[in-house]
This record gives sequence, structure tokens and C-alpha cells, in this order.
Amino acid sequence: MVSQRFRVNTPTLAIVEIHGQKTTVYVQTGDIVTVVDGPLDGMRLVDVDWNGRTAMMFTTDLRERADLIQETAPGGS
Repeated sequence: MVSQRFRVNTPTLAIVEIHGQKTTVYVQTGDIVTVVDGPLDGMRLVDVDWNGRTAMMFTTDLRERADLIQETAPGGS
């Protein structure tokens, strides 16, 4: 599921590291996140790229509070 992109529909918690400390922040409605590590199964945390920084989000939040962005193959219509 690496490289899948999601558009967040509801403000959703994510975990980021700020000044060496892990803290929670909200990914806002309309933001795009890209999975960079981890399978989207169960209730695991996956690493995502969000606005150029790495965050961790629960897979259930991505499935329930975000839409998968379907990519069009190059040259496709």
C-alpha cells in the first residue's frame, strides 16, 4: 500500500515528532497524505508523508476518514 494517496474528509489525528518529542496533531479536511511505510491492514499505524513531513496515522482512520485518490496511468484517459 506504499505510495497510495488519500484525501482526508474529517480532521484526523496524526502523530509527529517535534523537537524530539512525539505529539499529536490534526490532519485537516482536504489535506493529502501519502503512505510511505506499512501495510494498510488491521489497526496498525502507518507512516505517511503529510505536507513534506513524516507522520504516523492509524490505518482505520485512513479507511474511514479519507478517500483513496485513484491515480490515472500515464497516457490513460
